[in-house]
Amino acid sequence: MRFLILLFPFFLFAQQKITPTVIDNRLEKSNALLFEGQTDNMIKLNLSILEDSKRINYPKGKVYACYNLALAFSMQYRYNKSNYYLKLMESEFKNLDDEDEEISMNLLYSMNYKGIKMYDEALKKLRKNIVLANNIKVDSTRYSSNAMTLVEMAKNYIEKKSYDSATYYGKRVIEEVKKPKNLNSGLNTSLKIALLILAEAKVKENKIDSAEFYIKSAQSVLIVLGNNEFRTFKLLGEINEAKKQYDSAIMDYKKAIDLAAKVKNLKKLLELYSLMSGIYEKTGEKDNEKKYALKYNTLNDSLKIIEEANLKDTVDLLVEEKQKPMEDRNNLLLYIIFAAGIVSIIFIFLVNKRIRKKNKILNVKEQETKVLTQKLNVAFEEVILLAKNNDPEFMTRFQEVYPNFFPKLLQIEPQLQNSELKFCALLFLNFSTKDIATYTFVQPQSIQIRKNRLRKRLNISSGEDLYIWMKNVNSN
Repeated sequence: MRFLILLFPFFLFAQQKITPTVIDNRLEKSNALLFEGQTDNMIKLNLSILEDSKRINYPKGKVYACYNLALAFSMQYRYNKSNYYLKLMESEFKNLDDEDEEISMNLLYSMNYKGIKMYDEALKKLRKNIVLANNIKVDSTRYSSNAMTLVEMAKNYIEKKSYDSATYYGKRVIEEVKKPKNLNSGLNTSLKIALLILAEAKVKENKIDSAEFYIKSAQSVLIVLGNNEFRTFKLLGEINEAKKQYDSAIMDYKKAIDLAAKVKNLKKLLELYSLMSGIYEKTGEKDNEKKYALKYNTLNDSLKIIEEANLKDTVDLLVEEKQKPMEDRNNLLLYIIFAAGIVSIIFIFLVNKRIRKKNKILNVKEQETKVLTQKLNVAFEEVILLAKNNDPEFMTRFQEVYPNFFPKLLQIEPQLQNSELKFCALLFLNFSTKDIATYTFVQPQSIQIRKNRLRKRLNISSGEDLYIWMKNVNSN
């Protein structure tokens, strides 16, 4: 017996041997903890996984553990800790041959920004993901990445109370999941959440029939969100409350509260406490109204303290991100100054030698055009993608990239409508009649008629190329 006791440490050591397979199994366990909302246990497990992955230099283990830790801390509203592990993940994922890791990182950054109501910064990260996802070669990965990104865009617009945009992106998720022949669990999850977002948008717009349609569609999706089903019960409660079925609404809200408490979603709990207090006010149950109002006030005070602490840390991160392009611009400025000096010397030399051949002048002009094109193409791919998707963000982004185009058109014809300005923008981007018809869902004949009308409005002669005219407007 004593001999066996002496050998016990050796048995224990053998059981604790760390291999990539062991780490992968523990990562699977982490996913289960996430599903159940056990964020504290998830953090403990992934801290251990991270240390063991460092010990055997396992890139996948390090990257996935950092991401899981960032996600868990984000769910606890500890955005400073979440961002710390995202930065650590960023330094590690270059060693991992996984094309969607940057997309996952941007998704989580966007959640952190949304958490402190910096919606525009969150949307910038998500728009970057749309561009990145188009470069993914594996179809299933590309579809999943696009769907998750579009879901988060819809969530941000719900928070911004831009319900039309939220509806637009929710419907785009539905279109995205139609592309593959078979739906995996990730796509089914995105589909269900998108349908719930659509239902929420319709509840906010007081379109209860539409909300019921989307909630029933969400319930028909063969995927279970576990404790995160609180979203479903919350919406059912709001629908029943709108229909004045208060007893059913209270039951739904209580189910939602139980599930939200299990996953520690404090912000949804806060919203649910407010809904419960409000419905008890309608039913005249003063004691219950005060009970939930007190819960709301207590939790609200706690969240304000958390939000104030997180705001500074996340703003510091944003400042750091902004400084990087500023440094790049400073380097570019020095390069431009140096290049300008060189060009000036060459120009003086050419003047002194009286070498002014037409072909060389044309070459110089071509180079200038290329430089201008390069500057304008910083966000060109994104603008083209928004135009092809008929995205509501297209006009805003186009104006950011080409700020002089619309003002110059309006100087020529101040009465141009927004739809006409958008049409001019598509012509400026060299979209053919067929392309414009496809992306705006109209017949090519209608586009040709619009072109003819536009010529009359802007006094463009029939012999002048309409596309070149649009380009010249921006360059004049």
